[in-house]
Amino acid sequence: MAFINWDSLYSVGVKLIDGQHQKLFSLINNFYDATKGINRENLAPIDSALQDLFSYVDFHFKTEEKYFEEFSYEKTQEHKKQHGFYENKIKDLNERYQKEKKDEEISEEIISFIKDWILNHIKISDKEYGKCFNEHGLV
Repeated sequence: MAFINWDSLYSVGVKLIDGQHQKLFSLINNFYDATKGINRENLAPIDSALQDLFSYVDFHFKTEEKYFEEFSYEKTQEHKKQHGFYENKIKDLNERYQKEKKDEEISEEIISFIKDWILNHIKISDKEYGKCFNEHGLV
């Protein structure tokens, strides 16, 4: 059973973005799975899953922000600040993870933060730009 499941509740009404969000859910699930029931002496699967997730989130944020600029989205700065908060928090958590790799607590803190932040961000902030993107032909 997946840690988090995609549901139409998370749809922003833009296929490209919904597809990226679904990929994020998959990567979050991969990271969660990697942190469960493995030998803490072999952290390569966790490291790999974590880096895949971080890289994809960066790619996804750049995609959104490209369209914010292109479509002159009215909440661009506010949304970018939210992305910045996430990026700073993840940077901090990743630095702690790199120092404390054998500490399961940091892995759990990362997964909890990512899950809560992503789900709330999609349901609230990302849904707000759906209409703007649609009006500019991105459906």
